[in-house]
Amino acid sequence: MSIKRLPLYGLPLLLVIGCGGGSNTETTGTAEQKVEQTTTQNQPAQEQVSEFGVGPIQKPLNIPESIDEALAKKGEELFDKKGCTACHSLDEKKVGPPLRYVADSVRPEWIMNMIMNPEEMILKDPRAKRLLEEFSVPMTNQNVSEEEARAILEYLRKAAREKN
Repeated sequence: MSIKRLPLYGLPLLLVIGCGGGSNTETTGTAEQKVEQTTTQNQPAQEQVSEFGVGPIQKPLNIPESIDEALAKKGEELFDKKGCTACHSLDEKKVGPPLRYVADSVRPEWIMNMIMNPEEMILKDPRAKRLLEEFSVPMTNQNVSEEEARAILEYLRKAAREKN
């Protein structure tokens, strides 16, 4: 290692050693009697994320079992108009995941929150974080209203029931 690069590598190492990582260790007597006291005052509290995700939908939706065909048709049109097809298809992995069976595996409230609030979802929701990790591209906010998100959800519910 050249002397010119020493500050580049040495400074971060000194900071790590000097800062100590947020725990206090108190030693009394021999090594066997070591007592550790961990302080949590500087550690952020673990945020609780609901099963609905992060966003405006935080109560169970009352969705009938049957598909509202007119709403699903509107949702299909919005899916195309809002540009969802640039990253998603029903059956193929593209920039984002295939969506045909998403309505069978994820709560409808979560789907709507992801559609309406993708930025905050990828920051706080564990499932959304995993999707970002897998696909490496965050979902773009298309400024979808709650009414529009409900229509897109109905389209995805209908797609889940159709055969390939």
